[in-house]
Amino acid sequence: MNDSKLIALLRTFNKPELRKFQDFVASPFFNTNEELLVFYAYLKKIAPHFPLKKIERQYVYNALFPQQKYDDKHLNYLMSFLLKLAEQFIGHQHYCEQTGLQQYHIINSYISRNLDKHYRYILNKTATQLEQHPHRNNDFYYQRYLLADSENRYFLQQQIRKQDERLRRASDYFDVYYLANKLKYSCELLDRKHIFSTDEQLQLTDEIAHYLQQFPHDDVPPISIYYRIFLMLTEKSPDVHFEALKVLIEEYIHQFPKEEMKEVYGYTINFCIRKINEGHQYFEELFNRYVYGLTHELLLENGRLPHTTYKNITKIGLRLHKFEWTEQMIVEYSKKLSPEFRETAFNYNMADLYYYKKELDKAQTYLFQVETTDIFYNLDARKMLMKIYYEQQETEALLSLIAASQIFLKRSETVTPQVRKGYMTFMGIMLQLARQKTVSKAAILKKMEDLAYLPDKKWLLKMLEVG
Repeated sequence: MNDSKLIALLRTFNKPELRKFQDFVASPFFNTNEELLVFYAYLKKIAPHFPLKKIERQYVYNALFPQQKYDDKHLNYLMSFLLKLAEQFIGHQHYCEQTGLQQYHIINSYISRNLDKHYRYILNKTATQLEQHPHRNNDFYYQRYLLADSENRYFLQQQIRKQDERLRRASDYFDVYYLANKLKYSCELLDRKHIFSTDEQLQLTDEIAHYLQQFPHDDVPPISIYYRIFLMLTEKSPDVHFEALKVLIEEYIHQFPKEEMKEVYGYTINFCIRKINEGHQYFEELFNRYVYGLTHELLLENGRLPHTTYKNITKIGLRLHKFEWTEQMIVEYSKKLSPEFRETAFNYNMADLYYYKKELDKAQTYLFQVETTDIFYNLDARKMLMKIYYEQQETEALLSLIAASQIFLKRSETVTPQVRKGYMTFMGIMLQLARQKTVSKAAILKKMEDLAYLPDKKWLLKMLEVG
């Protein structure tokens, strides 16, 4: 049973969900088969770890039916129906979280049952709750559309022969919802094209852009935000749209759910990184984006700061020589890292800090504490140590580290060929520099130009010039 869909799904249930699902299975509205209740009671006791021995098929069947001979079809039947109940449960849970959608169905049920008093009461209550809601994102306008649609249904059912605004309002709210979502999806596709160089064609974006030029929706936050991102990703002079987007984020940060605003904010960071990769001086701007993102918790994922983001923030802070701020960030935000990366990421970034400050002995102390379980921290720690040995003219230690690292890299099965080639080339150049033989700078530069990826290329160029 270990590889079954049922066990895989139940492993994702937290403790409250495990308890609620027991009530769900016990409800005769959803289930009338008592064997399923017994089956789930057994599984709940061993959840969420489900020891392999205790979910072995014959072991389970014997625990459920000790007086019966093992029946594979019977167990399959129980597993299949319990899985269906679990699927109904998570669907029901998700539906219960969609308050607006529930109200929409209740309102329409009152309309179909001709319960005018009930209809008016819940319609007014829902409309009031919606207006009091702090968010003005796509979901807000979708719920507005649903309410307007219900009002139009009610009006049509009354068979009153006169002009009415309900249909137009429903249409207008749907237009807003569609435009905002279409822009959002278009922005996501455009951003992916920048990252993965795909050739996906966007549909209707030119027509939407033309429409919004004629009929601006500046008072609609999701359209205003995503249209500005769209322009930032498509216009030849995107900087003006980047600046406008920053203003909009400041204005609307509390009118979007935190998770969605994180996605919006990610576009500003990606924009800065692209500008830097194109050779523009956007380092200070990127630093400011990171600071703002930390301050407003827009860089956290489930309350945790990704260790890669932690590392990127350290790099940009050190590049700008903001040593005091960077050290404070490294220490303070190490508490926000996932436990599995916390110690390694902290030690590596502290080593990086002291390397930039040219306190090389302290940098080595932290590097020696970097755990080597993560391949990329391993490689980066080795690379930094090589640079330290070279700058301290510890040639024997450098040659020994290079030899060991080359063997390690050749044996590693987790790095891509591109990354392996980049690090091997870095170490090859380091060998030439360390041995102080006649170095053909032209040949090395040609080798460096032909590589798609080469770690610490600027440092190598600097060492070639010094040499």
